[in-house]
Amino acid sequence: MKHIYIYTAVFLCWLVGTVQAETDVSGRYQGGDGSDVRVLLTVQAPPPAAFIVLQAVPPGAKVVAASPAPSGFQQDGNTVKWFFKRPSPGTTTLSMQFSRPVSAHHLVGEIRYRHPGNGSFVTHKIRH
Repeated sequence: MKHIYIYTAVFLCWLVGTVQAETDVSGRYQGGDGSDVRVLLTVQAPPPAAFIVLQAVPPGAKVVAASPAPSGFQQDGNTVKWFFKRPSPGTTTLSMQFSRPVSAHHLVGEIRYRHPGNGSFVTHKIRH
């Protein structure tokens, strides 16, 4: 009888770890070419404590407007940064307006966060 309790406890620990492993923050560019670009951000449960979005600015272009407002720029001046604290599971849209039309397929961005279950550092490219 004790073996059943031990097996059940081990199974439940494995199950909790599996559920926590499903945490993810992902991004997908929406729309086509132009000066207005949107990124659909999806946060799965349980969400990380925070995440960062980094967007490289194409050569010859500048970000003239963004919603939400960027948190800053990387030292190279060619990368825009957003910092999201205490996100809720679900989706949100990040909008950017560039000073000139850009090809959506040439945009390069990434999302970084610490996994809430195991503390590992996770980086995902924003998909096209």
